[in-house]
Amino acid sequence: MQHPRTLKALALALALGLPMQARAQAPFFVPIPASILVGPLVMLLIPLGMELSKSDEKRVQELEARGDWASVVAMATQHLGAKPGDLYWLELRGRALQRQMGCAAALPDLRQAFDGRLAQAPLQPEPTFAAGLSLGLCEMAVWDLNAAAATMVRLSPLAPQRWEPIYNLGVIRALQGDLDGARAAEAALRPRNAEMADALLSRYIVTGSASPVPDTAAGLSAQAVPERLPPALAEQALTIGNRMLVLPQGRWFGTAASSRTVLGGHIRVAPVKIDPVVLGVLGAFELANQGQLAAAAVFSANPKQAYGISWWNVDEPCILRDGVYAERFRSAFDQPECLSVRVVTPAMARASRDLQPVLLAAEAAGAGLPEAAYEVRYARYGLDWVVTSTWLVPTQRMAGDLAAIQWGHALADVLRPLARWPEPQRVSPPALGPTP
Repeated sequence: MQHPRTLKALALALALGLPMQARAQAPFFVPIPASILVGPLVMLLIPLGMELSKSDEKRVQELEARGDWASVVAMATQHLGAKPGDLYWLELRGRALQRQMGCAAALPDLRQAFDGRLAQAPLQPEPTFAAGLSLGLCEMAVWDLNAAAATMVRLSPLAPQRWEPIYNLGVIRALQGDLDGARAAEAALRPRNAEMADALLSRYIVTGSASPVPDTAAGLSAQAVPERLPPALAEQALTIGNRMLVLPQGRWFGTAASSRTVLGGHIRVAPVKIDPVVLGVLGAFELANQGQLAAAAVFSANPKQAYGISWWNVDEPCILRDGVYAERFRSAFDQPECLSVRVVTPAMARASRDLQPVLLAAEAAGAGLPEAAYEVRYARYGLDWVVTSTWLVPTQRMAGDLAAIQWGHALADVLRPLARWPEPQRVSPPALGPTP
């Protein structure tokens, strides 16, 4: 006898005229294990020696499932009130603050946790390394590169064969303009992780931050053709219905609004009822002072609630065959949620279905595309609501692959509520690095 869920999946697939194989979860390429950065809090901390009571463990898991980071912070703060300086609860609160408010808010707790672990006797290398890596990546996220470099230098002796500190130090040196230091890090990294040594070399040492801006004589300099620029965004935000995505501070220009339609099913209705759901699509691009593309963003959501739709017929958003990282968040195939990160060339960026209209507008205005950029895409198809957002960010504004993955997860935490709740919402993505 078939499982009821299998029968429902079959009914939906038949109603949509799709083969069952098309609804399956396809494999994807994930060369970087990022669990130490973004895995579940309890699973991150228990291997470090944290002894949670069963009730505390269950409570943290429940709050995390709801994305209620404020309550996790309050819970940790209560424990720290009874036991000040407890390294486990400091780290838990730091990681929760990172997801709730960003790295700037998390730094004091993460720094105290790392320093406290370094001072322990006997020293416990594994949990100390994990705490320090989280601290260093947050320092990189807020662009405190000197502090991050010092943290990575302290990390390396704790786990001499681990590649992450050396890779991150190489990225930092390259961003600081110290190419000799970056090449020394690349040489030390290569016997530990040749793939990441290649990534460091191609994305930060050899390549520049952006393609040269075309000659004024060719009529394509962004500064020479201001009339080609679309209107600057007055609110610095993309608004669809009662949902607003506030863009990072910068020179943002909006592009023409468009729409697309996806199909959703009311699976509990017999026969299965299929409805089209119209999604609004807005895009914007940011220019650097010299006319290069500093970033591009596309935001999509349904402006009206799609009452009762719980099964979505959409192209599998989690397929990533040539990328850095992909994450499904354990989502079901009928309500997919996915984050993907990949590095793209100008040709690959132009071929992106999501980014193509924005990049065409940017290039028409004279913007030069970066030689290498991170494409970060998040999509969530939830009950009644859909939200997707795709970003193109030059590699020089992200401090390496691990930082890009961390940024993507922070973006997912910001956007996820838009696909859950009907109330008006105003959200802001995590901060980007300095404009190149």
